[in-house]
Amino acid sequence: MQAPPEDIPYLIYLREGPSHSVADAQPVCEALSRRFHGEMWTYGSHETDTVIGRFRLRVLNTDNRNQRLAYLGYMRLVRRRARELAASGRKNVVVISYDPFKNGLLASMVARITGGKFICEVNGSYANPDNFADLTSPLKRRFMLRAMRAMASYVVRRADGIKLLFDDALEGLAKPRVGATIRRYPNLAYLTRFYSLPEEKFILLVGFPFYRKGADILCNAFISIADRFPEWRVVLIGHQLAAAAEKIGLRHERIQFLAGMKQDDVANWMARCAILAQPSRSEAMGRVLLEGAAAGKCRVGSNIEGIPTVITDGVDGALARTNDPKDLARVLEELMNDRARRDAFGAAARRRAETEFSPEHYLANLGELVEAVTKKPANAIAETPLGSRS
Repeated sequence: MQAPPEDIPYLIYLREGPSHSVADAQPVCEALSRRFHGEMWTYGSHETDTVIGRFRLRVLNTDNRNQRLAYLGYMRLVRRRARELAASGRKNVVVISYDPFKNGLLASMVARITGGKFICEVNGSYANPDNFADLTSPLKRRFMLRAMRAMASYVVRRADGIKLLFDDALEGLAKPRVGATIRRYPNLAYLTRFYSLPEEKFILLVGFPFYRKGADILCNAFISIADRFPEWRVVLIGHQLAAAAEKIGLRHERIQFLAGMKQDDVANWMARCAILAQPSRSEAMGRVLLEGAAAGKCRVGSNIEGIPTVITDGVDGALARTNDPKDLARVLEELMNDRARRDAFGAAARRRAETEFSPEHYLANLGELVEAVTKKPANAIAETPLGSRS
């Protein structure tokens, strides 16, 4: 890959794993290539060192290895690369971390080694104890919450720029450093993979873990009204959802649990659903809600944290009270009885996906954040159409 001019921001993006194929990161690299040069680092079940657009993608295979030792090896490789960049005199480096935890700590090191700027993405709600709702031990939940807050606070204090998904995402953490640039906008989602087919009468939930995503809330809400809607069913897709439901004896003949699957298969289920539900107890944004918007689906979410930033109640979807199966049942019943309203919400959601959730909108926001952090123009590379290769 040809070295970029020095005046163009050079991004180093440390992305959370695991990655299972090049396709996992390809859309992000292609989108970022429209405006930046750089490299993306992550780890997963394959070994990759390739170039996509203007980005080098490096994936370290950590399968079948002790995870702590594997991550230490990953850290050594990333830090070695940082030293190479520093020795080469590479200027205008911006290091982006997907989260304020292991990746954030590593990203702050890379920024220090290269003399670059550090942008930390906050892609969670780290003050909410329901992040750990699926842990059975109260003591472990308290320990994990405190540890998460402590690590996130340490990293956030070292960031030059912070990217949020909702306004109160830093609640419970240490205050950012004086002068840090803070912005809020949705994450990049692979929306071109999602489409609409004629609806079938089922409600879809995609995600895990079981309690944090509110799978039990959806099931209990549906069971309470199922007798009035004999033609409707619920489909839940996600890792270990069936086992969690079986453990508490939660079952119904018209509730179907499916294991986690490839995104193309998820897209087919989403294309056919009548309602996409995300009644999470904690949710910083809900990527699946952006995907549902792209598919033109009627979306229902809980009124918590980042969900109201991607669903406007009564306009492009509906919100129910958090952790309230009765209120969710009310919302679902109204929508199940009103095809025209479902269609209107889906159409409005698709229009929003084409603007506010589009790659162009994401790149404009990221470019402005990078420019604010570096105090240099971030649009020196002419944008190219998505999918084109340089």
